[in-house]
Formats: sequence, structure tokens, C-alpha cells
Amino acid sequence: MNFVKTFVPKGQYKGKEERDGVCIVHLDGVLNEEMDAYECVECSMPASDYSEAAVSEAYAAWKTAMANRGLARAKREVLKQIEAYDTSSAVNGFMLNGAVVWLDKATRVGLMNSTTIAKAMGQATTTLWLGDVKLEVACDKAIQLLSALEMYALECFNVTAAHKKVVAELTDIGEVLSYDYTKGYPEKLTMEV
Repeated sequence: MNFVKTFVPKGQYKGKEERDGVCIVHLDGVLNEEMDAYECVECSMPASDYSEAAVSEAYAAWKTAMANRGLARAKREVLKQIEAYDTSSAVNGFMLNGAVVWLDKATRVGLMNSTTIAKAMGQATTTLWLGDVKLEVACDKAIQLLSALEMYALECFNVTAAHKKVVAELTDIGEVLSYDYTKGYPEKLTMEV
């Protein structure tokens, strides 16, 4: 038994017909006025194998499988959108001296380690490079800035993870597609050095 979505011209649409030993059944037909055709699901099988109960049972299973496939596809798409938003400047950015900047995880960790070492070695200041901008910053101020930034990044990570969990658990394709994954993120940091 095969099922396929199709269009059947209005004048040729029949709920069930037999052609050359093949039984063709049209299910869930809806008239599309623009096309002057029925949008439906067509099922075909040898006429000798036709059973209305078997068609109904197989069609219910096919619809469930199609719905599950659509739901899985929608979830994959929304999860990609969540990841893209998480790495976008809408999340990955903070204001420093009036400019929007970002430091990735490896850079934040490296700067925190080197600044902590510099402070332990008795240095009062450290150098921070933000793109091509060089900043001389007091070690304590740099540690404070990097700590605040790390906490912001952690909060963002937690929001992103929570959004992914919610989407993964949704069972309605409409809810998945309309899910607002931009909500709940902390306000961007604003700092001066």
C-alpha cells in the first residue's frame, strides 16, 4: 500500500476507483479553488488486496509518521535558529567604552589566567586587546570586567540550553515553529575602563 500527496482535477476526483486491477483511493480531499483540483492523499494497491479497514489503519499510521517527520524537521530548524541566535551579536556582545565588543570563551579564560598571574607577580596593570584596540587596564579592573563577562556568558548559555530543552520536548509543530527563542536573555553588559 502506497500513500502520496497529490492534486486530482476536480472532474476526475473519486473517493475510490478501480483501474486495470489497481484500486485507487483518495483520502482527505480538499478542493483548491485556484487550481480547480482536489488536494488529497492517494493510496493505491492491487484491487484484490483492497480492504477499507486495512487502508484506514495504514493511512492512520502514515499520517502519524508524516506528522512525526514534520515535527522532527521543525525542531531541527528551530534548534539551528537557537544556535545561530546564541552566537549572534544579539547575545555575544557587550558595551565597552561605548563600543560593542566580544571575547570568546578561550580568550576570556586566557586573559583571566594571564591577568591573575600578572597581578600575583606584582604588576598593577595588564594589556587587553579588543580587536585592534589596545587597552592598559588595572589588573583588578580587568579581573572584575572578565568575571562579569564570564557570568554574563554563563547566564546566556543557561538560557540557550533551556530554550533547546523546551523545543526538544514540544509535541506540537505549531508550538515549535512559533517558539520565541529570543526571550529570557540577560541585558547586555555596559562597562567602562
